[in-house]
Amino acid sequence: MSDHLQRLQTVYDERFAREYGPWRPVVAQVADKFLACGVLDHGFARIRCEACTHAYLLAFSCKCRYFCPSCHAKRLAIWTQWLDTTLLAPVPHRQVVLTIPKRLRAYCLYRRRLLGEIARVAARTVTAAI
Repeated sequence: MSDHLQRLQTVYDERFAREYGPWRPVVAQVADKFLACGVLDHGFARIRCEACTHAYLLAFSCKCRYFCPSCHAKRLAIWTQWLDTTLLAPVPHRQVVLTIPKRLRAYCLYRRRLLGEIARVAARTVTAAI
């Protein structure tokens, strides 16, 4: 990724902006954090065992959920545990996964209120089906 990110930024407007919209600055920020994730040169904590005095360095993570696989897995595990202990009642649950068709995604990107409408329609549909 480090080899290709700069090139992508330079050709994005010409090759991809018409279809996917303008380059968003957050993309470069998340990519830079991802490239620094787990690298000791970008910050670390020294961890030491009080009993045996063994010490090691723990590199800071990027905390970029949904982009960095290792950070996302950790956050997902913590969130799942919180759901189980705090939010969900001890009864059987059903998971429903809904996706937005590709043709509608571009409209949702620039008209965020459509997401709310789509979510309400989906909720009514799922509720009626159960």
